[in-house]
Amino acid sequence: MIRVSNLHKYYDNQPLFKGINLDIKKGEAVVLIGPSGSGKSTFLRCINGLEYFQEGEIDVDDIELHSINRLEPGKDDMEAIRKIRLKIGMVFQQFNLFPHMTVLENITEVPTRVLNTGKDKAVENATALLKRVNLEEKINSYPDELSGGEQQRVAIARALAMKPETMLFDEPTSSLDPEMVGEVLSVIKDLVEEGMTTLIATHEMGSAREVADRVVVFDKGDIIEIGSPEDIFTNPKAERTKTFLSRVLKQ
Repeated sequence: MIRVSNLHKYYDNQPLFKGINLDIKKGEAVVLIGPSGSGKSTFLRCINGLEYFQEGEIDVDDIELHSINRLEPGKDDMEAIRKIRLKIGMVFQQFNLFPHMTVLENITEVPTRVLNTGKDKAVENATALLKRVNLEEKINSYPDELSGGEQQRVAIARALAMKPETMLFDEPTSSLDPEMVGEVLSVIKDLVEEGMTTLIATHEMGSAREVADRVVVFDKGDIIEIGSPEDIFTNPKAERTKTFLSRVLKQ
């Protein structure tokens, strides 16, 4: 479903990614872990065309995204990004809901504008998605009337309204109070069990163990280890993985 080949990215001539590679199969759940600043979020944003990169190639279901001139992206580059974003839904750490719109309006706005979904059909789909994330009673609420966990579940429903083939989650629970984490992870787990291709950058080691088919360990812009949850959490091979896990699992 996704192939990342020889990815290089620099910030002000300082390298972050120096030729990393990763393939994700259709229906696979891949969890990215590693220290803050290791490149997990930037990696997801490169896949979705939110971050440019200087060398390499990203292929999403046979749509190729190459290195792009950040100041002068070509027409073909922007068309590839548009097509990729129609296939990929993304959920951010900070929810990013439209504060002046109701829950229903947040979910129906983009499908009606981008997919030309009729209003009645968009409302029907939104209602079904809210039921799926256990928020149908909040359909006419505004974001500031919701808890953090509820806002994140609305953000997931909004992403799903575009009927994506892949979901990217960028630290989806890091802004939540501990008691709200479970309700969001439950929705993500359901998506994984339904066969949605899923990439999750997270500091939640428990969820990484529970939902991942594979765990990818990032450190300093490099993929230092890939394995099953059992391999990574019980028998990591890289010393940097051992050091990272010893720190986070003690917290």
